[in-house]
Amino acid sequence: MANVGNGAQDISQVINHQIANKIKYLKELKAAVDAHDDKQVYQLLDNQRYAAEIEHREQQPNDQGVMNLVDDLADQLSNYLSGKLIKYLGHTYPFFYYEEYQTGHFRVYFGNWWDRRLFGELDVLNLRFVFNKEEYQKLEQSFELAKSGKRYNSAKIAELSNEDDRLQDLIDKSEERARQKNSIQDQLRDTNSRGGLFESSRAKETRQSLVDKLAQLEDDDKKTENAAETIKANEKTVLELSKENTILSYEQKSINDTFGSFDDFVLANRNLYANYLQSLDNEKKAGDQE
Repeated sequence: MANVGNGAQDISQVINHQIANKIKYLKELKAAVDAHDDKQVYQLLDNQRYAAEIEHREQQPNDQGVMNLVDDLADQLSNYLSGKLIKYLGHTYPFFYYEEYQTGHFRVYFGNWWDRRLFGELDVLNLRFVFNKEEYQKLEQSFELAKSGKRYNSAKIAELSNEDDRLQDLIDKSEERARQKNSIQDQLRDTNSRGGLFESSRAKETRQSLVDKLAQLEDDDKKTENAAETIKANEKTVLELSKENTILSYEQKSINDTFGSFDDFVLANRNLYANYLQSLDNEKKAGDQE
């Protein structure tokens, strides 16, 4: 019985210790929120990342037993932390604009120009951008193509323009094809009238050549049936592709003007957590000196 009692006492000590840790964690988080100490809030939300990226020491394991106490407050904490963060991002990424479409959830738009793009979302709690994969790859590829003086949709536009030229040429030559068909049909009638049981192989070859030419002309006539509609559709597509090229050029210029290069933009994104928390630290120190 004594052993049972000691076991129960040990378990109660463990429980009390865990409860004390939870209470301590919640008190620290409450104090940080009350003091508007966003840096401390971020440390409490992810001590492991904070230790690695801010303190540059061996990673400290996160105590999930206490951190998950605020899982149901994620949206509210995100909303709370977004105030200073979006103000900071407004200076660091002046070309990004944000929309809180529900509490603590933010869409990221690239630019304030017409037809601007939805570029992804801002993950406030994890201090990172979650870019739309397709839109990000377009931008990345446009930077790569720019190195050789090309634009993202140039090849597609050239392909559609060449198709329009070919179709327009078929339309323009409709009357000429009609004359050619009449001529070939006259030649075929003449060839057939002179043919017989012992027709020469040369005459047969001539007849087959005329038949093949007539078939090609009729095939070209079929292609012209929807040519005008296809040209119109292609022109609309080219206009959309040209607009996208223009938007991508705006985005490239915005990034180059702000960061100098796409590589530096990528680096800034990678270091956003450390850079932002350092800015909070600098802001706090400046306030203490006043």
